[in-house]
Amino acid sequence: MSNLYAKRFKMMLEADEDLSLERDAMEASLDDNTDPAQFDANIDDMEQAQSEIADALSKRNQQIVSELQGWIDDIDSFLKILNSEDGTSMQSRLANAEPDTIFDKMKQSQQTKISRVASDLASLHQAFLGFMAQTKNPKYKYV
Repeated sequence: MSNLYAKRFKMMLEADEDLSLERDAMEASLDDNTDPAQFDANIDDMEQAQSEIADALSKRNQQIVSELQGWIDDIDSFLKILNSEDGTSMQSRLANAEPDTIFDKMKQSQQTKISRVASDLASLHQAFLGFMAQTKNPKYKYV
């Protein structure tokens, strides 16, 4: 079986040597008033185009990363509002509610909900941080 592949590979290498035959055939197929040089690829133009595309993708990627960082910061801020050691968080205010106030009535039914929302939001926050860490990995450069 390897002989079959070796023969095929050798045939392909030999075909590459016959590029001048392909060019002659292409030129013969053109109309009389068509210049074959118009079909030549300019390497410098292609490299410049590739560079421009890479720059555009890089700028777009930077915008996306910046937007993701904004989301992470907003989630972090809201997590602190919901549930933090700070005495001004919702959870702290309800836990320390004075008796017979609206906060005391809310405490019985809402603390569990706040904890659940804060837990889900913290999970989302960690997932976003994971994606942010991947932005520094070249493997995920344009993904």
